[in-house]
Amino acid sequence: MTNLTRVAFACSSVEDIAQRQAGFTDMLPDGQPVVRLTSARVPRRDLAGGSLYWIIRHQLVARQALVAVQEMRVEGKAIAFILLSREVVRVVPMHHRAHQGWRYLAPDIAPADLAAGEEALPPELAARLAELALL
Repeated sequence: MTNLTRVAFACSSVEDIAQRQAGFTDMLPDGQPVVRLTSARVPRRDLAGGSLYWIIRHQLVARQALVAVQEMRVEGKAIAFILLSREVVRVVPMHHRAHQGWRYLAPDIAPADLAAGEEALPPELAARLAELALL
């Protein structure tokens, strides 16, 4: 199982992620709703059972389960459609540098999910604690 990370571009909160994804929803043949992300790079590792972790303000803050990766060829170039569960799960915030596109994230360093009803630290406080290596 391998995970991915990706910057939640133009999103300032976890709620923004779900709201922006409303226009990228597809249905699988079995009727399951999924979110479709397009990527110019095709993942080569096994992503079964993994998640895509979202980065906001240099923090991993949420994840979505990876459902499938579909590869297509357009004008001779490979394009990947990364299909995600619609459920956005908050995780314990963890410092992570921003990057372009997606990157692999080893499962042993992926942050844990927040417990039901548990609140994350305010983003500014979490960022400051991460700068001080206290988070």
